[in-house]
Amino acid sequence: MKVKQNYVSSQYHQVYFTFSVSEMNDIFEEVLTSHGISDKEAKKQKKYIVEVVMEKIEEEIIEEELAKLDVVPIGNRRFRYLTEVAATSPLLVICQFCILPSDIQIKMPTKIPKEIFQIHYADEVLKDFTRQILNLNDEYEYKDAEIAEQGSIVKYDLAYTREDFVISEINDQEISLDDIEQPDRALFLKAKVGSVIILDEDENVTVKATVKSIRNLVVNKLSNEIVKNLNFLNTKTVSEFRNKIKDIFTFSSTVVILLNFLADFVLQTGEIVLDDYVIKHFLDNDIVPKNKKDLNQYINEIKKEMIKEYIIWIINLNYTDLDNEYMNKIIEEYEFDKILFNNPMRIDGYQEFITRHSYEVRVLQYCLEKKIIEL
Repeated sequence: MKVKQNYVSSQYHQVYFTFSVSEMNDIFEEVLTSHGISDKEAKKQKKYIVEVVMEKIEEEIIEEELAKLDVVPIGNRRFRYLTEVAATSPLLVICQFCILPSDIQIKMPTKIPKEIFQIHYADEVLKDFTRQILNLNDEYEYKDAEIAEQGSIVKYDLAYTREDFVISEINDQEISLDDIEQPDRALFLKAKVGSVIILDEDENVTVKATVKSIRNLVVNKLSNEIVKNLNFLNTKTVSEFRNKIKDIFTFSSTVVILLNFLADFVLQTGEIVLDDYVIKHFLDNDIVPKNKKDLNQYINEIKKEMIKEYIIWIINLNYTDLDNEYMNKIIEEYEFDKILFNNPMRIDGYQEFITRHSYEVRVLQYCLEKKIIEL
C-alpha cells in the first residue's frame, strides 16, 4: 500500500491510499474467511461484502496508518473512493480530516465559577433511567387506559367501506404506539375507546379503525427487592440505586459543562480562527440547514465542537502524566449511558467509549490540578 500525504493547511489534511490488486484480493479473502462466506455465496452477497471491505479499509487499515502520521487527526474522517472497490482491481481512496494545528496556543481561564456546575434536572434523568431499566428487565405490566399515549397498545377493528357499504372487516388488530415500523401509530395518539380513525381514503374506499381497548405500560414501583434483581452496579437498595444514578449523571454533566464553558471562553477571545477547509468539511452533508439563520447557528456549533477537540487533544498530549483517577466513574457512565438511551449495541463500542471519555475527563483533572475549578 502506498501512502501519500497532502498538507492542505495547518488545520486540514488529506492522505491518498493506493492499494494494489494483490492487496485488495487479500482484503476480500480475509473478509470472506472471517465472515464464513463461501465463494459461491459471495456472488449473491456482493454488495454486502463490498460494504464490509470498505468498513475494514476505513476503520482498521487506514486508522492504523493515520496513527503513524506526523499530524494529529481530529474528528470524523471523510472518504472519497476514486476507483471501484473490487478484489480484481487496484483501489485509490482519499481520506480527509481536520488536524490539530502544530503551533496552536489556547488561553485557559484562571478561574471558573463553581455555580455553573449546578445540575437542576437530575430527578428527571433518574425517572427516565429508572423507567428504561425496569422496562428492559420486564418489571412492568399493561393496564387499561382511557386515552392512547406514547407506548400504548391499542386494539381495534378494521373496516373497508364504500359510503355506507362495508366491503370487508378485520377484527382484533393491535398496534404498539412505540413501534417505529408502524406508519399509522401517530394517528392513534390521543384516541379513546370508541374513537373512529380514518387510516386511508382512496377511490371512494375508506379504511376505518374503531378503537376497542387501550392499554398503557406501567412500570412497577421500585423496591429494594427489585433493585437487587436489577443488579445495576452492585446497588442493593432503592436509596443506593438513586444515589448511584444521580452521582453518575452529575459527574457526566460536569465534564460536559466544563468543555462547553472552555470552548465558549476560547471562542470569545477570538485568538483561534478556523479556516475554510475545516468549515467546508462539515458543510458537505445532507443535514446542513438551508436558511441563513440556522446555517450560521450550525457553523457556530461546528466551531465550538472543534475548539473542544483542540482543548481535549492539547491537554491529553501535554499532560500524559495525569493518571486517570476516574476510570471507575467512566465505566459506570458507560453502563448508565447504554441503558438510558436503550442502546444495547453500544456494547460493541465499549473501548471507543472508554477511550473517548478518558480524554474528556483528563480535561477535568487538569482544571482541578491547576485549581481552575473547585468542586
